[in-house]
Amino acid sequence: MNQQTAATPELASPTTIVFPEGIPGFEHLKTYRLTYSDTEGGRIYRLRPEDDPEIEFTLVDPQFYALNYVLALDDTEQSLLQAEHPEEILVLLMLWKDTEGTAGGLHANIAGPILINVAKGLGMQKIIGNPRMELSISNA
Repeated sequence: MNQQTAATPELASPTTIVFPEGIPGFEHLKTYRLTYSDTEGGRIYRLRPEDDPEIEFTLVDPQFYALNYVLALDDTEQSLLQAEHPEEILVLLMLWKDTEGTAGGLHANIAGPILINVAKGLGMQKIIGNPRMELSISNA
């Protein structure tokens, strides 16, 4: 299944998302609550594990960074997400804060997008070596 980030599936907030394999580095945490808030800059998502409220991940749509992913899911990933069609998958980027570098600010993990089947409440982090993306430029 090929997935291009174009349409965003509708999402109720809060939504429970199960990551059957966990998120790399947090494999022991499987069930998360996904919420969002709309800001002037776009929709900001928050992913918090139900078993550890001290942890919270901030996520954004790749279009927030003018990126449009072209992803191919293998049979295992497609089965894990129980997705039949690309439009069922919400693609999000996990943000991280550079506290030691001189660049400062928030950065997106473009090599590890979070994929969520909103209808089924299933998620995974797809680690990709060479992300294939298209740059979207707005004339606004």
